[in-house]
Amino acid sequence: MVEPLAGGLMVSRTSSILVVTGETSGENHAAGLIKQMELQNPDWHLQWFGSGGSQMAAAGTEVLFDISQLAAIGPWEALAHLGHYWRLYRRIVAETRKRRPCLAVLVDFPEFNLSLASRLKALKVPICYFIGPQVWAWRPSRVKQIKRYVDLMLVIFPFEEQFYRRQGIEAHYVGNPCIALREFLIESENGSDGRETRSEVPVVALLPGSRKREVEQIFPVQLDAARCVAERHPVKFWVFKAAQITRTHLSSVYENWLHRGNPALQLEIHEEPVSRLLPQVSCAIVKSGTSTLEATILQVPFAMVYRLSRTSWYLVRPLVNTNTYCLANLIAGRQIVPEFVQDEATGDKIGAYVLGLLKDQKRREEVRKNLEMTSKKLGERNAYQEGAKYISQFLKKDDFF
Repeated sequence: MVEPLAGGLMVSRTSSILVVTGETSGENHAAGLIKQMELQNPDWHLQWFGSGGSQMAAAGTEVLFDISQLAAIGPWEALAHLGHYWRLYRRIVAETRKRRPCLAVLVDFPEFNLSLASRLKALKVPICYFIGPQVWAWRPSRVKQIKRYVDLMLVIFPFEEQFYRRQGIEAHYVGNPCIALREFLIESENGSDGRETRSEVPVVALLPGSRKREVEQIFPVQLDAARCVAERHPVKFWVFKAAQITRTHLSSVYENWLHRGNPALQLEIHEEPVSRLLPQVSCAIVKSGTSTLEATILQVPFAMVYRLSRTSWYLVRPLVNTNTYCLANLIAGRQIVPEFVQDEATGDKIGAYVLGLLKDQKRREEVRKNLEMTSKKLGERNAYQEGAKYISQFLKKDDFF
C-alpha cells in the first residue's frame, strides 16, 4: 500500500509491524499477542520490530532496544531514565521512517507511548493500543490524545470498553491475560498441595513488586506488618521475588530494616511462579498492580499496599481521578479488599487486618467468595487470541492483506 507523507512524497508501507513495550509485563503480553498473530495468519509473513526483551525475541521480534533499563515508578524516579527514553524514542522514529510499518502496536507504557503515538500518526502509521492507559483512574485528559491518535483500543478490563466507547473511541474488551491463572487454581484444588499449605503454621505471602524503587518503598512496610502479625500469632512468611529483582536487593532492604531495631522474621524467599505457590498461602500482602489481579483470580485473601516517595506522591495525587486503587475493587464495583495507600500504609493497620484473617477462617472464606465472584466478571476470553483477531480484522479492513 502507498501512503503520502508531508510534502507529497509517496512511500510504500511494508509488511512489518512495530511493537513498543517498556517493561517486562508488557513485553510478555506483546510476545503472547505476536505468537497468536503468527498462528492465525500463517501466510502473512510479518516482520516484527520494536522495544522489548528475550520473550519478544523468542517470538520472532527484532529487538531494537532492551527495556531492562527503563523500569521506574513515579515522575520523580522516572527523571533518572530520561536519557534512555529519549534514545528509545529517536530510534523508534528513525526505524519507522525507514521501514514504514503497516501498523504500530503500543503495549501499556502510557507516558512514553502516548507521546510516541502523535509522532507515529504524523508518519501515517495506523496505531493499535493493547492494554491502554488507565485514564479512568488518573489524568482523564489523556482521552483526547487517544481519540486523536489511536485507531484501535484493545482493553483488558470489562468496564474499560464502555468507558472508551462513551468517548467515541473504538475499543474492544479482549479478556484479561491473567485469566490463564485459573488452570493453576484448578490444579491446586485437585492436587496434593491443596488450597492452603498443610503446615500447622499458616503462611502469609509478601509481594513487594518488580521494580527496585517499589521494593525499597513497599517491602519495609510489609515487613512492619509481618512483625505485628508475628508478635501475636504463629506464622511463616514467603517473599515472592520478581524476576527483575535480585535476592541481594531484597536482602539489602531486609538488613536495613533489621538495623532499625526490628526483630528477625521467619522469611523464605521464593522465585517460583506466583501461580504455583500463591494458592498455598492463607493470605497475602500485595503491592498494588497486576499482582492484586493474580491474587483475585487465585482467590487468595489479601491486603493491598502502595507507597511512593513523598515527592512523587505530591506530584501525582492531584492528577488522580479515583479513590480506588485496587483492581479487584474496581472490577467488583465495591470494596472487597482493603487498600492501604501512602500514609495509610502502616505496619499496624495492615498487620491488624492480616491478623484478623488468620484468626477467622470464616472471614477468609467470605473474602475468597467475593474474589471468586469478581474473577468471574472477567469472563473466559483469551486476551492474546482475541487481540490478534481484532488486529487481523483491522489490517484486512485497511486492505493491507
